[in-house]
Amino acid sequence: MTFPNNFTLEDLDSIQIVDDSRPVKRVSVRFGLMCSLYMRDPHSPEVRMGLAKCGDHYQQLFGEHLKCYIKPDGIYKGKPKSYPAQGINLVDYVRQHDNIEEKDFAPMFFGDQDHYVAAAYGMDIFASSTEPSPIRDKPAYFSIVLPFSCLEGKEGEQAFQKLVHGWCQELKPFHGYAGLGAIQSMDETEKKRTNHLVYPLAKRFPGLEVDKPGTIASKMKRGNGDLKIKGVNWLTALDNKCFEQLGGRQAVLSDLGDEFILYEYEGGVLIQAGLTPQPGDVNQQHIPRYYQQLARKLKPIRLIFPEGHYLIASPNKNEQSNAEASNEWLARFD
Repeated sequence: MTFPNNFTLEDLDSIQIVDDSRPVKRVSVRFGLMCSLYMRDPHSPEVRMGLAKCGDHYQQLFGEHLKCYIKPDGIYKGKPKSYPAQGINLVDYVRQHDNIEEKDFAPMFFGDQDHYVAAAYGMDIFASSTEPSPIRDKPAYFSIVLPFSCLEGKEGEQAFQKLVHGWCQELKPFHGYAGLGAIQSMDETEKKRTNHLVYPLAKRFPGLEVDKPGTIASKMKRGNGDLKIKGVNWLTALDNKCFEQLGGRQAVLSDLGDEFILYEYEGGVLIQAGLTPQPGDVNQQHIPRYYQQLARKLKPIRLIFPEGHYLIASPNKNEQSNAEASNEWLARFD
């Protein structure tokens, strides 16, 4: 696939990649907006209710574009269910049916009847149960995708920032990121199958987020140590405990400059790096400098993929392992 030398944000929705190597031809990657927020305590009733409220809010705004879903308990056989016209009331589910001791809270929503398609709309929510398992203590998360065009005509010029800030105010994440993304299916298994299509995009466009929130959440906690973060994008959320690991809020924020905008929420801050999101382009020696400035400050608390685990697959495993390729991408702003 080739790209124009100078494409604009308005071009994002038209950039789609079809995987021609498979019998069923479907859009496997597209450009768009994304947001992923991570919470420290997946078993907290407040966190689970916050996830439900944000999930219902997304449905209220964009539910007409959702086509199928996985039930809030995360259990399904075969294909996801068709999305009902009235939506799925997640707040009612958490109030009446959420069994923290036995069931994960794990609804997922897709913007296409074929849930393997990289749809323009989608939402993935997860908070584990207290039942002993390898994922019991991984952070809860709220992850969504949107087309760039969905913000056209919205009141004010900061519609996306207001959305993300509102979710931060509700969820109080310890970390999160939002901006331009290489959007794949919300289904993590399908993301692995289409990973080879994402690699060249990730290498060329440093401001383009590549995301697997389930994978990222599972690597944020290693043993009994402090939680690690993934990195930065146009919008980056950090809580006070993250700032403490970095020498305090003043040490991180005091010299960022007027190009950065801060949105406070209880226990943390959402940092906007520059007036508009920037994909960057290595082919034109363009690295988003405000992203880079913030990323260098946050490097000490960035997660590292151990061998055998990865976010981005290496195209040549004899020269570079998947873990090495993933860690190289995480360090792209160093």
